[in-house]
Amino acid sequence: MIEVKDIKKSYGSNMVLKGVNLKVEKGSCTGFVGRNGSGKSTLVDIICKAKKQDSGIVTYDFPENRLFENMGVQLQDANFDGRLKVKEVIDLWKSIYGGAKIDLDELIDILEIRNIMNNRADKVSGGQRQKLSILLSLFHDPQFLIFDELTTGLDASARDDVQEYLKMINRERGKTIFIVSHYMDEVEALCDMVHFLKNGEIFESGSPAYIKEKYQVASLQEFVKEHMGKETK
Repeated sequence: MIEVKDIKKSYGSNMVLKGVNLKVEKGSCTGFVGRNGSGKSTLVDIICKAKKQDSGIVTYDFPENRLFENMGVQLQDANFDGRLKVKEVIDLWKSIYGGAKIDLDELIDILEIRNIMNNRADKVSGGQRQKLSILLSLFHDPQFLIFDELTTGLDASARDDVQEYLKMINRERGKTIFIVSHYMDEVEALCDMVHFLKNGEIFESGSPAYIKEKYQVASLQEFVKEHMGKETK
């Protein structure tokens, strides 16, 4: 569905992405893992056209001029207009998309945000803001979904509920999902392919089972601990 080809990106003299290549196959749930500051969110921004790469290309299997009809994005640091209540933010999305194209009540209950509908969107907790961001990314029922630190700030119960919902829309509804995460248990639970970013390039790729067998580790967390150490300049 999306292919990243030789993407390079620098900030001044700091070359963050040094030629990243990866594919997100249609219908897959693909993980993207790297240390803090490794360039994961930069690549997400490039895929979403929020930032421009220095070189390389991203290709999509849908028209680029219809990017956000086909793509839903939940970003790590979502900010909402402090003048609006949570329900008003949702109403704004309704006006943009001509109504929700998902079962909104079902998702509001799964995410447990019904009790904050009258709260100002900038005054809810970080976990509640994350839940609202997840809901809005799914609002228009896109085929391709990007989640940047999907369950950061969520309690264990909410994490499980969100993960089960994503498994369902991936496996039963054929949604293509791209997840940036620090939680290796989450990656193992959801993803059928994982790309590991190190020193600005893809260090390793494969299914969780393949990675664990190749490196003789019991978990992806063990692989990360042993092989994804400090970045070198």
